Amino acid sequence: MDNKAKVLLNKTVTAIGDSCPRATVDIKENVKNRNWTIKNFGYGPLNPDAPDPGFWEEKAKMWNSDVDTVMTARCGNCSAFDQSDRVLECIIAGINEHEAADPHDVQALAQLGYCQLFKFKCAAARTCDAWLYGGPITDG
Repeated sequence: MDNKAKVLLNKTVTAIGDSCPRATVDIKENVKNRNWTIKNFGYGPLNPDAPDPGFWEEKAKMWNSDVDTVMTARCGNCSAFDQSDRVLECIIAGINEHEAADPHDVQALAQLGYCQLFKFKCAAARTCDAWLYGGPITDG
């Protein structure tokens, strides 16, 4: 990693290059970073398809907004959500499963991307306290 890489919230920023971000291919690193983000930045909800009014009411209170508006701020439209071709290839390679499930199907069903703020694979339907307008990151 480039010596110019600095620490952001105790996490080293991902170097731009040919290698995959560690958390896309290392499940332990991914879960560690994801769980840290759950604890420190309210990543969730656990199941975006299930009603979870407590989760969304807490977000609405934090943002001084209403639940319907806050529910529009998802990882899938966050400017730190990386779904570039290179990162998606890394995520698919990191799933490392070919008998029980097709890695491309897993990625597509969860609409996975890579959070450039907190260094983990995240699902497009979730959110966190650090949501940023204007995403996702794509090649197009």
